[in-house]
Amino acid sequence: MSVPLSTMDRALPAPLVSNHTPATYARQRLRLGIAGVGVSVALSALWLLLLLTKIVSFDTSTRLIELPLGATLGPPLSAAASATVLVLLVFAAHALVLAGVEYVGGAVVVRQRLSAAGWLRRWVRGVLGYATVLAIGTFVMALAASLAGYAGLVSAVIGVGIGLLAAQGVLARLFAPLTIEPADESLREQLLAGGIRADCVRIVDAEDEAFVGGWVGLLKPQLWIPRGWTAPSHGRLLEVQLVRRHAQFISGARRRGIWRAAAWPALGVALFAPLLPWAYTDSAFWLALPAVSTLWTFVAVLLLPSLSRPVVYSADAAAARRLGVEAVIASISTLDAWQDDEPERSPGVEFIFHPVPSRRNRERALQRQTRTVYGGGHQQTRLTLFASLAAGGLLGRVVHCNIGRPSLWAVYPGD
Repeated sequence: MSVPLSTMDRALPAPLVSNHTPATYARQRLRLGIAGVGVSVALSALWLLLLLTKIVSFDTSTRLIELPLGATLGPPLSAAASATVLVLLVFAAHALVLAGVEYVGGAVVVRQRLSAAGWLRRWVRGVLGYATVLAIGTFVMALAASLAGYAGLVSAVIGVGIGLLAAQGVLARLFAPLTIEPADESLREQLLAGGIRADCVRIVDAEDEAFVGGWVGLLKPQLWIPRGWTAPSHGRLLEVQLVRRHAQFISGARRRGIWRAAAWPALGVALFAPLLPWAYTDSAFWLALPAVSTLWTFVAVLLLPSLSRPVVYSADAAAARRLGVEAVIASISTLDAWQDDEPERSPGVEFIFHPVPSRRNRERALQRQTRTVYGGGHQQTRLTLFASLAAGGLLGRVVHCNIGRPSLWAVYPGD
């Protein structure tokens, strides 16, 4: 029902030109990511300060769980169980604080909008899955720290990080409903032309249009391909991407990305755990660890995109040598439209926030025939964000590319 204007309202002329330019989709998502990361970092710093200054204090030797398993097994297992509960409490508080921002990121600022109830179902499943993985990892860390001190703690973080990356595909299906099938015979010729064995390829139906798949797993890595790429109308796009994926694998870029990602959270724990004024069996240590790991992951977010971008350019160049520059540019344009849809960015925004270069920068590099350099790690930044869960880091699901989107919490968007 319309509301009649008052006499005063009718007397005011409407502006002929609006000075407000609506933010693009990419910039809206970037702002959400800045909010998610910024709030997480600020809360982590504040929480750590409160613990260190003992403004928040309690009996650090308190055990939330006591397991009657005897003098040998009981204390370390009780300490590990209590540490797990404490880390989960920090995780739950963080999830509740950011739930509103995540809702906007998962249901509103997306191309396929969701109802609040539909998004909530997906988010709850993802959060519960995330919490389960965090609980297992924390229990392993705390038990190792109780039994072997500093060496046990650092070793456990490395082991859990490698385990996360090895189980990336399993965890992706835990966080979100993904339909995964082997590649059928219709794709065999394209796969062979791209240098990829058909038996390692899986076709994936995901709920999110930004899902791009990629290499998943360690011992028997699989190449995940979104179902949409297999449509006959996208035959050339798939051909380009298969050549790019092959280049990422055989160059060692994926291997470097994996091992560096596993090492980063362990390095943070190795550097900062000894500086905390609590024993590894104290409750305060485990309340502080997620904050420390989150701050360390923030350093990765600032530094590692520079190690991710060169591999994108290198894969583009490899595909251009096989299939031609125009075919690669057309593929880049289509994929960018399905994701950020931001052809150009300022150098500062790209340097800080984007491990995948803008479409125009990739096109210019192809047209200049820039020398191929394989020094970086494929998906270095985003694999590190995922692996940061091994040390209790909380940034892995609140960056701009995946905030509020559980389908992208284990297998991130990318090139």
